[in-house]
Amino acid sequence: MKNEDRKACGICKIPHFERNNYFYGKLLTERDFVDEQCYFNEKRWLINRMILGWGVVCGLDVVAVKDDPTRVLVQPGLAIDCCGREILVCEQQEVPLIAMESECDRETSEKGGAEKELAICLEFHECRSEPLPMPPLACDKKGKCEFNRIRDSFRISVIPLPRHEHEHRHQPFCPQSHSDQDKSLHDYLCDRLREGCPECGESRCVILATLKVNQDGAVQIDSCSRRKLVYGNQLLYDLIDCYHGDLPHIDTISWSHGKQYAWSDFLTLIKAGLEVTFSKPVLSHTIDQHSFLLAAILEDEGTGYRVVKYIPAGKIAIENETIDGQSCTRTARFFVEDGWGDDELLGAHSELRHGARFEVILRGNSIMGLEGKALDGDFIGGRLPSGNGTQGGDFVSWFSVGAKQIKETGGKKKAA
Repeated sequence: MKNEDRKACGICKIPHFERNNYFYGKLLTERDFVDEQCYFNEKRWLINRMILGWGVVCGLDVVAVKDDPTRVLVQPGLAIDCCGREILVCEQQEVPLIAMESECDRETSEKGGAEKELAICLEFHECRSEPLPMPPLACDKKGKCEFNRIRDSFRISVIPLPRHEHEHRHQPFCPQSHSDQDKSLHDYLCDRLREGCPECGESRCVILATLKVNQDGAVQIDSCSRRKLVYGNQLLYDLIDCYHGDLPHIDTISWSHGKQYAWSDFLTLIKAGLEVTFSKPVLSHTIDQHSFLLAAILEDEGTGYRVVKYIPAGKIAIENETIDGQSCTRTARFFVEDGWGDDELLGAHSELRHGARFEVILRGNSIMGLEGKALDGDFIGGRLPSGNGTQGGDFVSWFSVGAKQIKETGGKKKAA
């Protein structure tokens, strides 16, 4: 394979990988040693660009030079270009804002006189080092110079912002934004990957920042919107932890989920209040009548339909504590409204007298923890602590109550 072919970055520009087969007495030439290096380099670069992706890995911030709008500073960092080659910048680089313009670009800027849009471009660059004089060979009377090392280096340039970069946006990669939302996530990703492998365009440039140079020479630096990032394992972990890590959960409840209570036990439970304990402190002001619901599911005597009736919420007892200047709590006890309790729990004509099923609902989307993360409330399989690793979700638990016992006293019925 020719050396120029090895500079191609497409998935099949290198049709096969071939390594040396060593055996006793084999004559090793320059070609064998070059191929030995290329075999490992090309495999690593292939994995880099196809598995890790390309862009900025870390660092490489672009900042203005104080009192000098004609220069910018590029901070140390690491990038991977679209060929998969690592670009390591270990020292701060000062870059003059002199754009590499074509003749057409210069004509356009001279006529328009508008602000310029530039890009700071980082590219992989090989440079030869450690020159060595070579003695004349055969009839050649002159010696020549060869280089003992090839150094992986970089080149930073200022270029006019490529036209396609104006429209660069991160495309959605999610079934929810796809026209066919009936597909599973696996099927959706499978279809996307079957479309083909990403190719590297003509430019090997990793854009670090874009610049706007006004007519008066003032420079505005944008180091993020056009910067392509490599999402390494640590960054992905931080993102997952940011949205899903260390969420508050519901640890304990004062009732038994799914249990059927006798009427007397139900009265004791309701009068004591329904208590919930959280795994982490939650903001006190986010626990109110809107975030807690208690519903009775009854059978309509006339139609036989199930009817859901929400029970009026009364006071909410919380044990306040102050953390980082914020009022929060780890427990909350919910009571029903006093008037409703007198009529329905003690009255002889209560709608609950034939028994009912109760649902306790806490709105996880509304209850917030100290770090600004919502309660992970999903009550999966009736197991505590609650949660499925995602913020929000309703905590829904239930229990049932048997029929109220009625005693006969002097020809009158009295609730037991």
